Amino acid sequence: MSDFPDGVCGAIRHALVFNLRDHHQRFGEEELSASDLYFEIVEALKWVHATNADTAVHLVSRALAEATDEGGPTLDAAAQCLRHSLTQSSGSYGKWTADEAERFLTAALILR
Repeated sequence: MSDFPDGVCGAIRHALVFNLRDHHQRFGEEELSASDLYFEIVEALKWVHATNADTAVHLVSRALAEATDEGGPTLDAAAQCLRHSLTQSSGSYGKWTADEAERFLTAALILR
């Protein structure tokens, strides 16, 4: 799937899944869409995207499937949370526009 070292994308995916599920438990379904995921996870995802956009799309598609399984947030709430978080500043990879985040998530959701 990628030229990344073994385990890197899996670790980022797991971190994203756990962060989405944790925020869902802490803030609830209604507040999830406006909550910011951890800076480091968003930064890592943007790094994967800058290196290989297809890999990032696959990573997010799988993460959303895992995060929304068995007691997790709804797919819509998880996607809105990630969309919001991608539009926040993240160091080296900056702030994505709402349109950039929407296109990226649409591609990930199509794979589901």
